[in-house]
Amino acid sequence: MAEQACPAAERSENRLDFETLIADLSYRFINLPSGEVDREIRDALRRVCEHLGIDLAALWQWSAAAPAAITLTHLHCAQEDLRLFQQMAQEDFPWVRQRMLEGRAVLFSSLDELPAEAALDRENGRRFGIKSNLTLPLSVGGAPPVGALGFNTLRAERDWPEALVNRLHLVAQVFTNALARRRFELTLKESEERVSLAADSAEAGLWMLDFRTRVFWLSDRTRAIYGYSPEEVITMKRFKASVHHEDVDLVRGAIDRSLNERDPFNVEYRIQPGDGRVQWIASRGRPHFTSSGDPERLTGVSTDISERKRAEEALRRSEARLASGADLAGLAFYEVDPAGGIVFADDRFRHICGVPPGRELGLQTLEFWMEHLHPDDRRRVLDMREQLHDGRVDQVSVEYRYLHPDHGQKWIQHQARVAARNTTGRGIVTLGVLRDITERKRTEEELRDLSQRLIRAHEEERALLARELHDDVTQRLAVLAIDVGRAELAAPEGALTEVMRAVRGGLMRLSEDIHSLAYQLHPSVLEELGLAEALHAECERLGRQGRIEISVDLDPPPASVGKDAALCLFRVAQEALNNVTRHARARAANVALRRMDGGLLLAVRDDGVGFDPVRPGSRRSLGLASMRERVRLVNGTLEIESAPGHGTAIIVWVPAEGPQR
Repeated sequence: MAEQACPAAERSENRLDFETLIADLSYRFINLPSGEVDREIRDALRRVCEHLGIDLAALWQWSAAAPAAITLTHLHCAQEDLRLFQQMAQEDFPWVRQRMLEGRAVLFSSLDELPAEAALDRENGRRFGIKSNLTLPLSVGGAPPVGALGFNTLRAERDWPEALVNRLHLVAQVFTNALARRRFELTLKESEERVSLAADSAEAGLWMLDFRTRVFWLSDRTRAIYGYSPEEVITMKRFKASVHHEDVDLVRGAIDRSLNERDPFNVEYRIQPGDGRVQWIASRGRPHFTSSGDPERLTGVSTDISERKRAEEALRRSEARLASGADLAGLAFYEVDPAGGIVFADDRFRHICGVPPGRELGLQTLEFWMEHLHPDDRRRVLDMREQLHDGRVDQVSVEYRYLHPDHGQKWIQHQARVAARNTTGRGIVTLGVLRDITERKRTEEELRDLSQRLIRAHEEERALLARELHDDVTQRLAVLAIDVGRAELAAPEGALTEVMRAVRGGLMRLSEDIHSLAYQLHPSVLEELGLAEALHAECERLGRQGRIEISVDLDPPPASVGKDAALCLFRVAQEALNNVTRHARARAANVALRRMDGGLLLAVRDDGVGFDPVRPGSRRSLGLASMRERVRLVNGTLEIESAPGHGTAIIVWVPAEGPQR
């Protein structure tokens, strides 16, 4: 039947002619660029079909991503209209498809030869007009098939002699090798593109050193990093010339160790691209060896780390400056991570707080510090710490007493801030610095004591002078006034009488002025009747002078008000009112005294010209300095509210019982 149906095929089966065709096809596919494979396969299918008188040839390929998916990629048909056969799909021939996946050929001279399980294949074969078929799997060396090659007759049935099948196997093998090579090249290209993309993303340059030629292969980025031109051949000698002379031995040693120990290498070194700059390079690589154990090549990546190195150097210098500043300032550093149970404390912290060995792990340092806070300051310090942690404040600055286990009570200045918070705003990392201010506090205390002694001595001198003026000078002036009055009465009327009367009037006014001066030097009413009466009397005295109108609003102070606190408030009010009468050009002033927060609040306000508290002027500045010093010595506070053209308010608060030691 086959001999009658295909006389042309019998003639084309001449072994010599067909082997010549196969040899020519094999030659054409040697080193064929992957982009030309499809064209050559289509042409080869045409030539084979013409030689053998085959009506239809189809090449199917499995997807590399989905091996079970097969697609018709190449088709040759002796008929002009290919649209019917282009519609063929893998679902049309499931039995044949399964045989191909198993790497088994399919051969039938008639559709009736197909087994019962190939019913769908038989039905679709009739639909497409297929009479006979030979389908060969495309597989290399027992690997899973990459596709299938099918030959079909449409006009008549034919046999497939073994010799013919073997020769078509050769054609299939040529196609298989070409497709496998292209698939490999495409996979390799995709892999190289992924590697290149990864290297570009990391700003890394790829390179390879061939130990047989001692020549480098470099990617474009690598050439740019090292300053090499695109056409320059980079030998080992040229590379070493690029390396900073102080780092040549370092790089050579890293390569030698990698080859000797057969381990990857990692080295950082400097290069000099030739434009006067010095760059830092990080190179990482891996050696490769021949089957005999000789070094074959070295592959790796290089990255320009100059910016990182400059940042590290800047950080090192910054840390050195910070450490020097901390040493000069006597600062101790710490970091607390309560959630992680970690405390970092430097040596100065442990020295200042007297943390003994064995209390440095976890949160033990923090616990030791909390245990040794002075009992009178512990609640205040821990409250401020809690405010910092729960987000009520961003940073704290506090001075407190600390009970050192060896040196007794110390004063510590402590500043802290939160470096990180969780999603609820709770502090999870805290940074802080401590400084031992015991000596400063001791000096301040000595200065405070000295200032208090000076003020007390000053007050005592003023009191002594006031008594002398009141008990002696004013008495003697009174005697003189009496004597002049007697002389005035005894003298006849005339010019002498008028003179005597004027002298007696002058002596009386002088006695009153000296009495007023004695009161200003030492107000006895303050000791006898208390602060409120003394302030009231002072305001009345100044009001009688007629310069300004002074109103008072005084709460009676508590009976337990301290002598120092009362004297401080009186002197501040006295100085403030003197400033009003001398400098403010005010029409009215008000003096108020209130009980507040366990102490006394004094406010002296006027409607005068005001001034700039930052630049108050020399006279007013001396008065303000005196006020501040007096208030400081009784642990009080002083605020000044003023502006040019808007009057002045002096507001002072002092604890009622004076300074607490």
